[in-house]
Amino acid sequence: ALVDNAIKVIVSALANQIPWDQIKEIIKEATENGDPVASRIKQLKFEVNHIVLLLTDPYAALDDSSEEEGDSEPSELLVEIDLDLSAPANARKYFSQKKQAATKEKKTVESGSVALKSAEKKTKQTLKEMATITNINKARKVYWFEKFFWFISSENFLVIGGRDAQQNELIVKRYMKPVDVYVHADLHGASSVVVKNPSGNPLPPKTLNEAAQFSVCFSAAWDSKVITSAYWVNPEQVSKTAPSGEYLTVGSFMIRGKKNYLPPSHLIMGFGFLFKLEESSVERHKDERKIRGLDDTMSLVSQSTDLGTAEDIDSLADGVEE
Repeated sequence: ALVDNAIKVIVSALANQIPWDQIKEIIKEATENGDPVASRIKQLKFEVNHIVLLLTDPYAALDDSSEEEGDSEPSELLVEIDLDLSAPANARKYFSQKKQAATKEKKTVESGSVALKSAEKKTKQTLKEMATITNINKARKVYWFEKFFWFISSENFLVIGGRDAQQNELIVKRYMKPVDVYVHADLHGASSVVVKNPSGNPLPPKTLNEAAQFSVCFSAAWDSKVITSAYWVNPEQVSKTAPSGEYLTVGSFMIRGKKNYLPPSHLIMGFGFLFKLEESSVERHKDERKIRGLDDTMSLVSQSTDLGTAEDIDSLADGVEE
């Protein structure tokens, strides 16, 4: 009844075209005179056709947390009332808003719970993957040549190639020794390949051909699908000194003297597995890696090449000066 009466008073005043300021003065005077309806009107929002009433919560006494009966004061709160709606319609509007808010809160809590569980699951998976990576990294040492392109030839020679111009420069200037062999595809910009030859003996033709194929595959010939050849020279023939009036960019070198051309290489590459044996198994598999000669034939091109065990690589790396 209080809400309906307040709505009627304000709507009637507006219908009679009483100015807003005058309506406010009327409400103020009525409040000072103790009018029960006017004293409950705390704010007039004519621009949105609303008023704000100070209402008593009729259910406050039913609250289990309230103080003992007779000791507690009635709970009051400010409520914004729409003048276009009746008191019951305003009540239904607030009930609907509360219901929607409760639904949104429930969905938010459920979504938050799902997101939290998903984040926990991803975190656990990430930690598990990191632990696995850590275990793999601890399984064996990383060799100095693994930062380059590399492979072990059929006759157990280490072959390394630059991944970019900077690595080409590094391989030639730091890692190529006088006893090694320099191999390069007959194309500009190809990877500089060095066959490590710690013994200083002449390299077998099969290793040279494999190094040549390695060099061609890591050149523009791979993307162009062009079959070309490579050549090899001795380290003293590789120079960083350009002819007069010319300049050599990073990773580029001058070849002086005769180039020893090798047969054209097919654009075929394979992959290998490097595995580590337990200490108890090392002795049984020592020197198992077979040295393939020219008379040996590959079983299938699609088959992977056995690089041998980590212990075989250890012995090979020990013999190659870094």
